[in-house]
Amino acid sequence: MELRQLRYFVKVAELASFSEASRQLHISQSTISQQIKQLEDELNVSLLVRDSHSVRLSDIGLAFLPQAQKTLREASTCLDKIHDVQQLGIGELNVGTTITFTPLLRETVQEFMKLYPRVKLNICSYPMETLMRMLDREQIDLALSYKSTEIYPEIESHILFDNRLVLVVDKNHPLAHSRSVRFSDLEKYSLILPAKGLQARSAFDRLIEDRDYRFDVRAEINDVNLLMEILRGTCYCSVLSEATAKRMNDIVSVPLDQVGTSMEGSFHVKKGCYTKTATKEFLRLLCETRPYGLAMMDLL
Repeated sequence: MELRQLRYFVKVAELASFSEASRQLHISQSTISQQIKQLEDELNVSLLVRDSHSVRLSDIGLAFLPQAQKTLREASTCLDKIHDVQQLGIGELNVGTTITFTPLLRETVQEFMKLYPRVKLNICSYPMETLMRMLDREQIDLALSYKSTEIYPEIESHILFDNRLVLVVDKNHPLAHSRSVRFSDLEKYSLILPAKGLQARSAFDRLIEDRDYRFDVRAEINDVNLLMEILRGTCYCSVLSEATAKRMNDIVSVPLDQVGTSMEGSFHVKKGCYTKTATKEFLRLLCETRPYGLAMMDLL
Protein backbone atom coordinates (compact mmCIF):
# COMPACT_ATOMS: atom_id res chain seq x y z
CA MET A 1 0.00 0.00 0.00
CA GLU A 2 1.44 3.35 -1.05
CA LEU A 3 0.54 6.87 -0.03
CA ARG A 4 -0.04 7.89 -3.63
CA GLN A 5 -2.59 5.08 -3.99
CA LEU A 6 -4.40 6.33 -0.90
CA ARG A 7 -4.21 9.90 -2.21
CA TYR A 8 -5.74 8.90 -5.55
CA PHE A 9 -8.46 6.84 -3.87
CA VAL A 10 -9.42 9.64 -1.46
CA LYS A 11 -9.58 12.22 -4.24
CA VAL A 12 -11.79 10.02 -6.44
CA ALA A 13 -14.01 9.21 -3.44
CA GLU A 14 -14.40 12.88 -2.48
CA LEU A 15 -15.14 14.01 -6.04
CA ALA A 16 -17.04 10.89 -7.20
CA SER A 17 -15.25 11.28 -10.50
CA PHE A 18 -12.10 9.85 -12.10
CA SER A 19 -11.94 12.66 -14.64
CA GLU A 20 -12.22 15.46 -12.09
CA ALA A 21 -9.66 13.75 -9.83
CA SER A 22 -7.35 13.47 -12.82
CA ARG A 23 -7.74 17.17 -13.55
CA GLN A 24 -7.08 18.30 -9.97
CA LEU A 25 -4.14 15.95 -9.40
CA HIS A 26 -2.63 16.61 -12.84
CA ILE A 27 -2.33 12.85 -13.37
CA SER A 28 -3.79 10.87 -16.27
CA GLN A 29 -7.09 9.16 -15.59
CA SER A 30 -5.67 5.79 -16.60
CA THR A 31 -2.83 6.13 -14.06
CA ILE A 32 -5.28 6.92 -11.24
CA SER A 33 -7.51 4.00 -12.23
CA GLN A 34 -4.54 1.64 -12.42
CA GLN A 35 -3.13 2.67 -9.02
CA ILE A 36 -6.51 2.28 -7.28
CA LYS A 37 -6.98 -1.13 -8.92
CA GLN A 38 -3.57 -2.20 -7.58
CA LEU A 39 -4.64 -1.05 -4.11
CA GLU A 40 -7.87 -3.06 -4.38
CA ASP A 41 -5.96 -6.14 -5.54
CA GLU A 42 -3.53 -5.85 -2.64
CA LEU A 43 -6.40 -5.56 -0.15
CA ASN A 44 -8.47 -8.13 -2.06
CA VAL A 45 -11.56 -5.91 -1.92
CA SER A 46 -13.55 -3.56 -4.17
CA LEU A 47 -13.37 0.00 -2.83
CA LEU A 48 -15.27 1.60 -5.72
CA VAL A 49 -18.34 0.65 -7.69
CA ARG A 50 -17.78 1.64 -11.31
CA ASP A 51 -20.10 1.80 -14.30
CA SER A 52 -19.94 3.60 -17.62
CA HIS A 53 -21.44 6.81 -16.25
CA SER A 54 -20.41 7.14 -12.60
CA VAL A 55 -18.26 5.93 -9.73
CA ARG A 56 -19.25 5.55 -6.09
CA LEU A 57 -17.94 4.01 -2.90
CA SER A 58 -18.69 0.40 -2.06
CA ASP A 59 -19.65 -0.50 1.52
CA ILE A 60 -16.02 -1.43 2.15
CA GLY A 61 -14.89 1.82 0.50
CA LEU A 62 -17.13 3.82 2.84
CA ALA A 63 -15.55 2.15 5.85
CA PHE A 64 -12.02 2.51 4.43
CA LEU A 65 -12.23 6.20 3.44
CA PRO A 66 -11.94 7.77 6.95
CA GLN A 67 -8.85 5.66 7.72
CA ALA A 68 -7.27 6.58 4.39
CA GLN A 69 -7.90 10.27 5.08
CA LYS A 70 -6.41 9.93 8.58
CA THR A 71 -3.31 8.21 7.20
CA LEU A 72 -2.76 11.02 4.69
CA ARG A 73 -3.15 13.65 7.42
CA GLU A 74 -0.62 11.85 9.62
CA ALA A 75 1.79 11.59 6.69
CA SER A 76 1.38 15.31 6.07
CA THR A 77 2.16 15.98 9.75
CA CYS A 78 5.37 13.98 9.41
CA LEU A 79 6.41 16.12 6.45
CA ASP A 80 5.60 19.29 8.40
CA LYS A 81 7.87 18.14 11.23
CA ILE A 82 10.69 17.44 8.79
CA HIS A 83 10.28 20.91 7.30
CA ASP A 84 10.37 22.42 10.77
CA VAL A 85 13.68 20.68 11.49
CA GLN A 86 15.04 22.55 8.49
CA GLN A 87 14.52 25.77 10.48
CA LEU A 88 11.74 27.13 8.29
CA GLY A 89 13.88 26.84 5.19
CA ILE A 90 10.81 25.50 3.41
CA GLY A 91 7.15 24.97 4.23
CA GLU A 92 3.72 26.54 4.22
CA LEU A 93 1.64 28.39 6.80
CA ASN A 94 -2.12 28.88 6.47
CA VAL A 95 -3.54 31.72 8.58
CA GLY A 96 -7.21 32.60 8.82
CA THR A 97 -8.38 35.93 10.20
CA THR A 98 -11.63 37.75 10.72
CA ILE A 99 -12.08 40.81 8.50
CA THR A 100 -11.88 43.27 11.39
CA PHE A 101 -8.60 41.73 12.61
CA THR A 102 -6.88 41.83 9.21
CA PRO A 103 -5.67 45.47 9.41
CA LEU A 104 -3.45 44.55 12.38
CA LEU A 105 -1.34 42.06 10.42
CA ARG A 106 0.55 44.24 7.93
CA GLU A 107 3.83 44.58 9.86
CA THR A 108 3.85 40.94 10.99
CA VAL A 109 3.26 39.62 7.47
CA GLN A 110 6.00 41.85 6.04
CA GLU A 111 8.51 40.75 8.70
CA PHE A 112 7.65 37.06 8.35
CA MET A 113 8.07 37.16 4.57
CA LYS A 114 11.38 38.97 4.95
CA LEU A 115 12.78 36.46 7.46
CA TYR A 116 11.46 33.30 5.81
CA PRO A 117 11.29 33.85 2.04
CA ARG A 118 10.91 30.13 1.29
CA VAL A 119 7.92 29.61 3.58
CA LYS A 120 4.72 30.17 1.63
CA LEU A 121 2.26 32.27 3.63
CA ASN A 122 -1.45 31.90 2.82
CA ILE A 123 -3.86 34.33 4.51
CA CYS A 124 -7.64 34.28 4.18
CA SER A 125 -10.40 36.37 5.79
CA TYR A 126 -13.74 34.87 6.80
CA PRO A 127 -16.39 35.22 9.52
CA MET A 128 -15.57 33.62 12.87
CA GLU A 129 -17.83 30.60 12.37
CA THR A 130 -16.20 29.78 9.04
CA LEU A 131 -12.70 30.08 10.51
CA MET A 132 -13.55 27.68 13.32
CA ARG A 133 -14.87 25.11 10.82
CA MET A 134 -11.71 25.47 8.72
CA LEU A 135 -9.53 25.07 11.81
CA ASP A 136 -11.45 21.98 12.93
CA ARG A 137 -10.99 20.46 9.46
CA GLU A 138 -7.29 21.41 9.55
CA GLN A 139 -7.67 23.60 6.46
CA ILE A 140 -5.80 26.37 8.32
CA ASP A 141 -3.05 26.19 10.94
CA LEU A 142 -3.98 29.30 12.92
CA ALA A 143 -6.97 31.61 13.31
CA LEU A 144 -6.80 35.21 14.53
CA SER A 145 -9.83 37.12 15.72
CA TYR A 146 -11.36 39.05 18.55
CA LYS A 147 -12.56 36.81 21.35
CA SER A 148 -15.71 34.89 20.48
CA THR A 149 -18.67 34.44 22.80
CA GLU A 150 -19.18 30.96 21.36
CA ILE A 151 -17.44 27.89 22.76
CA TYR A 152 -15.80 25.52 20.28
CA PRO A 153 -14.92 22.22 22.06
CA GLU A 154 -12.26 21.16 19.55
CA ILE A 155 -10.52 24.57 19.49
CA GLU A 156 -7.94 25.94 21.91
CA SER A 157 -8.05 29.75 22.27
CA HIS A 158 -5.62 32.22 23.87
CA ILE A 159 -5.78 35.98 24.49
CA LEU A 160 -3.18 38.07 22.65
CA PHE A 161 -4.08 41.57 23.84
CA ASP A 162 -6.74 43.52 25.69
CA ASN A 163 -9.15 45.48 23.52
CA ARG A 164 -12.65 46.97 23.56
CA LEU A 165 -15.45 48.23 21.36
CA VAL A 166 -15.34 52.03 20.96
CA LEU A 167 -17.05 54.87 19.14
CA VAL A 168 -15.04 55.83 16.03
CA VAL A 169 -15.34 59.33 14.52
CA ASP A 170 -13.40 61.96 12.58
CA LYS A 171 -11.08 64.10 14.71
CA ASN A 172 -13.35 67.14 14.18
CA HIS A 173 -16.58 65.36 15.04
CA PRO A 174 -18.58 66.95 17.93
CA LEU A 175 -18.04 63.80 20.01
CA ALA A 176 -14.31 63.46 19.24
CA HIS A 177 -13.12 65.02 22.50
CA SER A 178 -15.68 63.39 24.80
CA ARG A 179 -14.33 61.41 27.73
CA SER A 180 -16.95 58.76 26.99
CA VAL A 181 -20.32 58.48 25.27
CA ARG A 182 -23.51 56.56 25.91
CA PHE A 183 -25.46 54.78 23.22
CA SER A 184 -28.29 57.27 23.76
CA ASP A 185 -25.87 60.04 22.65
CA LEU A 186 -25.54 58.33 19.26
CA GLU A 187 -29.22 58.74 18.46
CA LYS A 188 -28.46 62.34 17.45
CA TYR A 189 -26.04 61.29 14.69
CA SER A 190 -26.06 59.15 11.56
CA LEU A 191 -24.25 55.82 11.86
CA ILE A 192 -22.19 53.75 9.46
CA LEU A 193 -21.95 50.27 10.94
CA PRO A 194 -19.82 47.22 10.19
CA ALA A 195 -21.88 44.68 8.27
CA LYS A 196 -23.66 41.91 10.14
CA GLY A 197 -21.34 38.96 10.70
CA LEU A 198 -18.28 41.09 11.51
CA GLN A 199 -17.18 40.75 15.12
CA ALA A 200 -17.45 44.45 15.95
CA ARG A 201 -21.04 44.44 14.68
CA SER A 202 -21.87 41.31 16.65
CA ALA A 203 -20.47 42.92 19.81
CA PHE A 204 -22.51 46.07 19.15
CA ASP A 205 -25.72 44.11 18.52
CA ARG A 206 -25.29 42.19 21.77
CA LEU A 207 -24.92 45.43 23.73
CA ILE A 208 -28.08 47.00 22.32
CA GLU A 209 -30.16 43.84 22.38
CA ASP A 210 -33.61 44.40 23.93
CA ARG A 211 -32.92 48.15 24.15
CA ASP A 212 -35.23 50.68 22.51
CA TYR A 213 -32.63 52.85 20.79
CA ARG A 214 -33.54 54.79 17.65
CA PHE A 215 -30.40 54.82 15.54
CA ASP A 216 -30.15 56.39 12.09
CA VAL A 217 -28.12 53.71 10.31
CA ARG A 218 -27.16 55.12 6.92
CA ALA A 219 -24.94 52.29 5.71
CA GLU A 220 -23.55 48.87 6.61
CA ILE A 221 -20.10 48.01 5.20
CA ASN A 222 -18.06 44.80 5.42
CA ASP A 223 -14.80 46.54 4.45
CA VAL A 224 -13.30 48.13 7.57
CA ASN A 225 -10.81 50.24 5.61
CA LEU A 226 -13.57 51.71 3.43
CA LEU A 227 -15.72 52.36 6.48
CA MET A 228 -13.00 54.40 8.19
CA GLU A 229 -12.23 56.31 5.00
CA ILE A 230 -15.88 57.36 4.78
CA LEU A 231 -15.79 58.56 8.40
CA ARG A 232 -12.89 60.88 7.60
CA GLY A 233 -14.06 64.49 7.30
CA THR A 234 -17.73 63.70 8.03
CA CYS A 235 -20.11 63.74 10.99
CA TYR A 236 -20.90 60.04 10.70
CA CYS A 237 -20.21 57.68 13.64
CA SER A 238 -19.29 54.03 13.82
CA VAL A 239 -18.34 51.38 16.36
CA LEU A 240 -15.21 49.29 15.89
CA SER A 241 -12.53 47.65 17.96
CA GLU A 242 -10.11 50.14 19.51
CA ALA A 243 -7.17 48.27 17.97
CA THR A 244 -8.59 48.76 14.48
CA ALA A 245 -9.31 52.44 15.04
CA LYS A 246 -5.72 53.18 16.11
CA ARG A 247 -4.35 52.58 12.63
CA MET A 248 -6.09 55.46 10.81
CA ASN A 249 -4.89 59.07 10.79
CA ASP A 250 -7.49 61.75 11.58
CA ILE A 251 -9.77 59.12 13.13
CA VAL A 252 -10.21 58.98 16.91
CA SER A 253 -11.81 56.48 19.24
CA VAL A 254 -13.99 57.42 22.21
CA PRO A 255 -14.75 54.97 25.06
CA LEU A 256 -18.31 53.73 25.38
CA ASP A 257 -19.97 54.22 28.75
CA GLN A 258 -21.30 50.69 28.70
CA VAL A 259 -20.55 47.42 30.49
CA GLY A 260 -19.39 44.53 28.31
CA THR A 261 -17.39 46.32 25.60
CA SER A 262 -14.38 44.00 25.94
CA MET A 263 -13.08 42.57 22.62
CA GLU A 264 -9.75 40.84 23.38
CA GLY A 265 -7.55 39.93 20.45
CA SER A 266 -7.14 36.15 20.34
CA PHE A 267 -5.50 33.30 18.48
CA HIS A 268 -6.93 29.84 18.01
CA VAL A 269 -5.46 26.41 17.18
CA LYS A 270 -7.00 22.95 17.05
CA LYS A 271 -6.69 20.96 20.27
CA GLY A 272 -4.34 18.02 20.21
CA CYS A 273 -2.81 18.88 16.85
CA TYR A 274 0.85 19.42 16.13
CA THR A 275 1.65 23.14 16.10
CA LYS A 276 4.04 24.08 13.31
CA THR A 277 7.17 26.02 14.13
CA ALA A 278 6.00 28.50 11.49
CA THR A 279 2.79 29.06 13.49
CA LYS A 280 4.77 29.77 16.67
CA GLU A 281 7.11 32.09 14.80
CA PHE A 282 4.25 34.04 13.24
CA LEU A 283 2.69 34.55 16.67
CA ARG A 284 6.05 35.58 18.13
CA LEU A 285 6.47 38.21 15.42
CA LEU A 286 2.92 39.44 15.96
CA CYS A 287 3.70 40.00 19.64
CA GLU A 288 7.06 41.62 18.89
CA THR A 289 5.75 44.05 16.27
CA ARG A 290 3.01 45.13 18.70
CA PRO A 291 0.80 46.52 15.90
CA TYR A 292 -0.34 50.11 16.50
CA GLY A 293 1.12 50.17 20.00
CA LEU A 294 -0.97 47.35 21.40
CA ALA A 295 0.08 45.87 24.73
CA MET A 296 0.49 42.23 23.72
CA MET A 297 0.30 39.43 26.26
CA ASP A 298 3.54 37.59 27.16
CA LEU A 299 2.52 34.19 25.81
CA LEU A 300 5.40 32.94 23.71
